[in-house]
Amino acid sequence: NFGRKDKWGIDIFRNADLTNNRPLTAIAYTVFQNRESLKTFMIPAKTFVAFMMTLEDHYAKDNPFHNSTHAADVVQSTNVLLNSPALESVFTPLEITAALFAAAIHDVDHPGLTNQFLINSSSELALMYNDESVLENHHLAVAFKLLQNDGCDIFQNINKK
Repeated sequence: NFGRKDKWGIDIFRNADLTNNRPLTAIAYTVFQNRESLKTFMIPAKTFVAFMMTLEDHYAKDNPFHNSTHAADVVQSTNVLLNSPALESVFTPLEITAALFAAAIHDVDHPGLTNQFLINSSSELALMYNDESVLENHHLAVAFKLLQNDGCDIFQNINKK
């Protein structure tokens, strides 16, 4: 046990050690399971784990900050914030699931550079996104692309309306 996922103060680095460097997959699975998002949105556990492991593989291990441990920390922190009494009954289960998904993907494939650096250096990413929210667009595009991998579409059973 390395701390409750619905309270402040878990040791996120111990979590990484105890999960064989899979902190994002472990935290996200626990949070989605505890919130019944897997059941509510008919997300097969196997598919969820496959997506999270694939997502985690696309966080740079050599990036000292924007890595999967950071993503796990943001998922856990988002979960705690969503548990606050002030937000109780404010968000629908779909909105909560979307917020937790956003927390998980928010820095995937981060190069460790700022938007401004990428723009100033005329990087491929800056050119691709026309200098607009370069990293944010990239993180989202990578995550959506990963959902297309075999066995990774966690939203396959959600009504598209």
